[in-house]
Amino acid sequence: MSEPSPSNPLAALADNKHGVPLGPVPVFNCIVIVSPKNSAGRVQARVANLPEISAEAASERDALQQIVADFKRIVGQRHAAGQPIAWQEPPLQPGPGEQQRLIAVHL
Repeated sequence: MSEPSPSNPLAALADNKHGVPLGPVPVFNCIVIVSPKNSAGRVQARVANLPEISAEAASERDALQQIVADFKRIVGQRHAAGQPIAWQEPPLQPGPGEQQRLIAVHL
């Protein structure tokens, strides 16, 4: 694996499961499990590595936007306060019919 550098910041992400500070703006990996639409026609999503965060919306895009906003708020507050982030280890796995999305979240 190549060394992280300003020209290759992704090299640092490969060596850390949940996030690394890249300069002044830390980046965290948000692993999301998305369920197919339920009987009410809504999509449910939950964060596999921080299960306290979940959302339900009319579309996957709307659910992911809610997830990212909540993830940024919660992780940002804890990171700024120097509090530990209770990552789920190992992250939850998708069930039948579910899909996983990986989102790099910049605080």
